[in-house]
Amino acid sequence: MATLWPALAQYRGYEDHMDGGWGWAMVALMAFAIIVAAALVYWIVRSGQTQSRATAEAPPAQTPQQILDRRLAEGDISPEEYRERRSLLGAP
Repeated sequence: MATLWPALAQYRGYEDHMDGGWGWAMVALMAFAIIVAAALVYWIVRSGQTQSRATAEAPPAQTPQQILDRRLAEGDISPEEYRERRSLLGAP
């Protein structure tokens, strides 16, 4: 051990990785990286919830028969056109 000590003593100025201020810069950079990663995870989770909520609240699609009934009620088509198109749909 006595012969090893002088060899280690010459590196005494470099024994702490926090010397010179760069260690604190690395701590700040790591803290920033952790905050950015947490914000990214939060954003991904929230965007997934927003999409699923929007899908759940979407109105149900109308059937062709419902569309045809609505167009007749709004006056877009005549009763003759309604009967003709309804027979094409196979409705009684």
